[in-house]
Amino acid sequence: MPRENVLTTLAARIARVPFLLAGKRPFSPPRKILILRPCCLSQVMMATPLLAALSRAYPDAQIDWAVGTWARPAIASNPRLAELVEMGVGDIYEWGGRDIRHFVHRLRQEAYDTCFIPSRSGWLSLIAWWANIPQRVGLDVNGRGFAHTVAVPLPQEERHEAAVYLELARAVGVDTDGVGMEFYPPDTARTAVTRRLIDELDWMGDKPLIIMHPGGGENPLQADPRKQWPVERFALLGNYLVREYNAQLILVGGERDRPLAQAVAGMMHTPVTNWAGRINLGELGAVCEVADLYIGNDTGPTHIAAAVGCPTLAIFGPSDPAISGPYATKGRVAALWRDPGDAPFSWENGVTVKEARIAVADLLAHKRKSANL
Repeated sequence: MPRENVLTTLAARIARVPFLLAGKRPFSPPRKILILRPCCLSQVMMATPLLAALSRAYPDAQIDWAVGTWARPAIASNPRLAELVEMGVGDIYEWGGRDIRHFVHRLRQEAYDTCFIPSRSGWLSLIAWWANIPQRVGLDVNGRGFAHTVAVPLPQEERHEAAVYLELARAVGVDTDGVGMEFYPPDTARTAVTRRLIDELDWMGDKPLIIMHPGGGENPLQADPRKQWPVERFALLGNYLVREYNAQLILVGGERDRPLAQAVAGMMHTPVTNWAGRINLGELGAVCEVADLYIGNDTGPTHIAAAVGCPTLAIFGPSDPAISGPYATKGRVAALWRDPGDAPFSWENGVTVKEARIAVADLLAHKRKSANL
């Protein structure tokens, strides 16, 4: 399957002609919905408000989600979903004809009546059509939504990605007020985290619990290490948190983040616990439910922390948080970013430790004030 480019965009516009000639049909309340958003962790998290809006509007409908292995943990325990349709570990643009036929055949067997596609991909639009899903609601960018029965144009003004996805719900008359990102840690994860906090750290809530995630910037489609705040700044901030707040500090991350976490721990001169490579996303969500603060980069776990209501400091590099920051309604979120303008991005001109300290003080003060109300 070729990647989308100028030629595929032109082909998409031509392919749209027979769909336009077929005319529009009125949208009917769905009974069995598929959300088709396979990748990646951050984008899947930003599509959970759409899931919440649809679940609220159609409480009797079954809602499934077709998702890749990498992003699956973001929604694996979401009670709004009936089933997860596995799309594997790779990129759909690497699929061969056999892979596509097998996936389309599976979707046909499920007999979905409606598919929501929070993506700009023309291929996903085509897959939903091949699967004989009669109602296909998705974004239409440069004609790539040619096979949608409800093709939703991008808003004229630049908006948050989650808000863009919510346009799909609004296009079919679904109310989206008050919805935000959602994450549901499994009960087994909550139990495991509680044991570890007590047995390994002897933490009983007697001092602030602060989580730091120094990694991220990697997914199956791309890797961008520029999204990682420099490790020496994490170390300086960590030393400050322990010294100023007597914090119980935990470094987290996946197996790929272990070297970064080890580097941060090695630079610190105060005690720190390193759980990087020893904690899954469900457990991360569970520990963030009880933590006083989470600090992380522009990465999927930062969205998870914000979604469970943990006070969250999100540090951005080249990406604009107005587009890709945590879209949360439960807790307080601070996003730090310096617009590089037309200049190449560099952390030399990026977020400083001083700025992070100020944001931390504000988040912790607000947390204490809320706890005393």
